[in-house]
Amino acid sequence: METDNKISVILPVHNSQEFVSQSIYSVLNQTYKNFELIIIDDGSTDNSKEICKSLSRKDDRIIFLDNAHRGLTVSLNKALEIAKGKFVARQDADDISLPERFEKQINWFLKDERRVLCGTNCKILDQNNIYKNNKSLKFTNNGIKKKLKYSNCFVHSSIMFLKNSAQNLGNYDENLEYAQDYDLWWKLTTIGEVGNLYEKLLILRNRKNSISVKNKNNQTLNFIQSCVKFYAYNKKIVGINENKDIKFYENNNLTKNKVKVMKYLYNDKLDEKIYFKNLNLKQLFELICHPNLIIRKIIKKIII
Repeated sequence: METDNKISVILPVHNSQEFVSQSIYSVLNQTYKNFELIIIDDGSTDNSKEICKSLSRKDDRIIFLDNAHRGLTVSLNKALEIAKGKFVARQDADDISLPERFEKQINWFLKDERRVLCGTNCKILDQNNIYKNNKSLKFTNNGIKKKLKYSNCFVHSSIMFLKNSAQNLGNYDENLEYAQDYDLWWKLTTIGEVGNLYEKLLILRNRKNSISVKNKNNQTLNFIQSCVKFYAYNKKIVGINENKDIKFYENNNLTKNKVKVMKYLYNDKLDEKIYFKNLNLKQLFELICHPNLIIRKIIKKIII
């Protein structure tokens, strides 16, 4: 029954006054009605807080949390602490969920009790309000698990997951300022099935001042740290909730080659560059294991 499948929608806000109202209304206007909307303001200094407070007084499904600035990871976990839903849906304050998003994701979950995580494809809207001609990508459970070994194939703002499953894994890792989403996604693949709906059920705003653009060096380092942890977990070097910084993996004989190769493959996003000439023979053999990232690197060079 619908009453057994409540969704807790978590919408963190930080200085998003331009788009936050539209984002909130896209949640309130979902065809699936059994949800609560937890809006957590992370120390906004613009008018975002006032907009959210005003809307929360008009709709009792909205729970508004007013916090000092602690960053996205902490904000997400604080919202998860009070979430009452069986499912958790994420949305960023500048994105828009299309009306049937929640309904279609819930229906996907209800087909198999082993399912723990579901994303969707998205429309991409640039800063000039022009839609990009991006193709929808379809991945199977096994395909996603393979891709997560070297890349994040989910749009965070499109995600829905089982709350209890995430709690059993410690929720978002607060040791990661960035890439906390990728880190939780690969962990969820270790306990259940995951999927990505082919339909574009989210409008994603692609802005130059977004977190992923402004902080791409630290975000990429956090991603590599978690990516190598995934590798180390599969090799039984670390436990799933064991926290090690990137220096540990750089100095460990079983993971240091992986770190260096990943830094080379993603050096377009890093301040400190690793070049092909810096790789030793073992690292070159490791490089061969990542044909998709090699193709990505070649394409980047051609475009530049």
